[in-house]
Amino acid sequence: MRNTKKLSIGLVTSLLTVGIGLHLATSADLGNANSPEQAARPVHRPQENPGKENRPAIRLPGNRNIPVSKFLNREHFQSQLRKDLGAEFKSFELVTYKDYIDKYLPGTTGATDIADDRMVAILEISFPKGLKTDNAEYTVATIRSVRDGLSGELIEYEITGQPINQGNESRVVNP
Repeated sequence: MRNTKKLSIGLVTSLLTVGIGLHLATSADLGNANSPEQAARPVHRPQENPGKENRPAIRLPGNRNIPVSKFLNREHFQSQLRKDLGAEFKSFELVTYKDYIDKYLPGTTGATDIADDRMVAILEISFPKGLKTDNAEYTVATIRSVRDGLSGELIEYEITGQPINQGNESRVVNP
């Protein structure tokens, strides 16, 4: 129980800390950052795969052959949900990293240090009553996070929502 609380607190702290980075990233001049077209564009996408000689070592190797029962499941992540912040668990998918990239980030190759056949958990959590971070406040928000299927390590996440006094935003972040 104590580990679950620590992990939950760590997750929320990570999300809030990255929120500061998100705000700073969206403050950069992207042409006309106030236009809806610019606000809806992701600020950061994973780099395309560099040549084989320049690739970093694989940090998360493939693990698709491991039995499904060994991976973290929906209940594990749902038990860590911060309901006191108004979070609502919407969806859970366990897929390969390549399947995630193909579905959610088409046209990119994703992180170069994660094997295509690494199993990842895709979580969607909504904040219908709003979300406040250190640098932004949203009237409504949805966070889609991608986590390692075995360890739960955060790989990347995207916040989609309605920031107060701004247009709609959607941002992909690699922590």
